[in-house]
Amino acid sequence: MRYNAIQSFAIGCILTGVWICTGCEVINPDETLPTTIKVEPFDFQVEDGQGSAMNKITEVWVYANNSFVGAFLPPAQIYYLPEGSTQFTFRPGIRNNGIANDAIVYPLFTGYTMTLNAAAGQVFEVQPITSYKPETTFAFLSDFELGNPFVDNRDTVAASKMVQSNLDVFEGQYAGRIVMSKAAHFIEVGHSIPMSDLPADGTPVYLEFRYKSETEMSIGLLGIDLTGQSFSNFFYLVKPSENWNMLYIELTDLVRASALPGYKILFRSQYPSGGTQDEYNIYLDNIKVVHL
Repeated sequence: MRYNAIQSFAIGCILTGVWICTGCEVINPDETLPTTIKVEPFDFQVEDGQGSAMNKITEVWVYANNSFVGAFLPPAQIYYLPEGSTQFTFRPGIRNNGIANDAIVYPLFTGYTMTLNAAAGQVFEVQPITSYKPETTFAFLSDFELGNPFVDNRDTVAASKMVQSNLDVFEGQYAGRIVMSKAAHFIEVGHSIPMSDLPADGTPVYLEFRYKSETEMSIGLLGIDLTGQSFSNFFYLVKPSENWNMLYIELTDLVRASALPGYKILFRSQYPSGGTQDEYNIYLDNIKVVHL
């Protein structure tokens, strides 16, 4: 579910933690007190083989009896006027492709549903739980703990490569590291084993990853046909970040348009023009490609 065209009023309400009212009357202090629902940030739970439980869930999208109540920055207080037994659903939201005004319900995560008896002045505390949907497929998963799968160097610069490193790690003991220098001035690298059977019918496909970078890098998708011929498309530019950050990058439309039997994720970077440092580091961790 997308909510790309968030109106200016709704944006202001989300960013300040104020309730977004949709299709219901404005609370009047002289009228009946609302039900108050205090919602904590999501508890994201993973199973073995699903990688890290760290996430970047930014909003909780709230529905009452399947009607949209609003999107809020947790922890948040939600005020609800109607009374009686009400089924509330709390859905985890992200910023699609890291774009601030592209807030969506993340289609790979489950919602959290509970029934509350709404009544004037009642206060409920909710700790929503989410996880990957049971039908989620992990087409690619690497946290660099067992090695470095990104050994398919597609550039012609012998000095450039990604390595398993323990110098700066988001989680666990290792991360992937790329060093850009005057000798290693350009890199284009992908993982060695292609992903297969990515859905080309519009089913959501996402790349999730953590990064920390002193220079820009580009994200690419390499498609491989049945003859082994490959076609690369670099479609996303990642700006430097001095702290570890996380992105959810949508691949759905790229896979649907190409509909090839195999794919690799590519990372590309170069020593910055006018660079003054001997080295510029890029660190990567908890890389996943997931789809339904």
